[in-house]
Amino acid sequence: MLLGIKSRRMVLLRYVVVGVFAGISFYMGWWLNSTWSADMRLWKSFGVGTFALLWFTAVIGPAAVVWSPLMTVVTWRRETGVWFVVMGMVHGYLVWDGWARWDVASLLGFRYAPELEIYLRAEPGFGLANLMGIVALGLGLSLAATSFDKAVSFLGISTWKWLHTFTYVIFYVAVLHAIYFAFIHYTPSPERPGAVYPANPLRFVYVGALLSVALAQAAAFFRILSRRRAVGAQ
Repeated sequence: MLLGIKSRRMVLLRYVVVGVFAGISFYMGWWLNSTWSADMRLWKSFGVGTFALLWFTAVIGPAAVVWSPLMTVVTWRRETGVWFVVMGMVHGYLVWDGWARWDVASLLGFRYAPELEIYLRAEPGFGLANLMGIVALGLGLSLAATSFDKAVSFLGISTWKWLHTFTYVIFYVAVLHAIYFAFIHYTPSPERPGAVYPANPLRFVYVGALLSVALAQAAAFFRILSRRRAVGAQ
């Protein structure tokens, strides 16, 4: 089989293992966000689990190029990628249902002014951050749909690999989404002049995740370049 797993039982077991990891990440998010209301705590916790899975999916490939023993766990990207999409869909639904209230304008940062009978722009950063989340989830769905052997056979290895390089696009878009909410959204604004929110306990974790993937990619690039130059010299 093209993705290296010959037993359906083993595939199922791997999905269960990653599901447990997703559950642990969710619980950590739930524990860290204990000061928030139950509904916000819930979608924040799914967001934490989603991001943890995406970070692993993005960092493990270049990290394995730099340190070859990690090659043994690279194939787990399939399961973590699929679980990322599952967790992300739940996170997105909870925000859409509990925060935006099924209103596209609210999701994009607008507020309805009944006295004027129009929508006014209130939170432009909020709308852009949500659009980033939607883009990341949409791209993730396309990758999850092709994370199976039949899809690899249909697309061909080279096309499949090219498509899955979009993992890094998804990661960088998603990390900007997370950083906006960790550092910017919950600060005083004309919309909420007197509101005081607790600092996001994971705000610097998101920055560290961004740097770790960027540095792993840079290190992998120079490692591959040095290898090719060595071969060329020979």
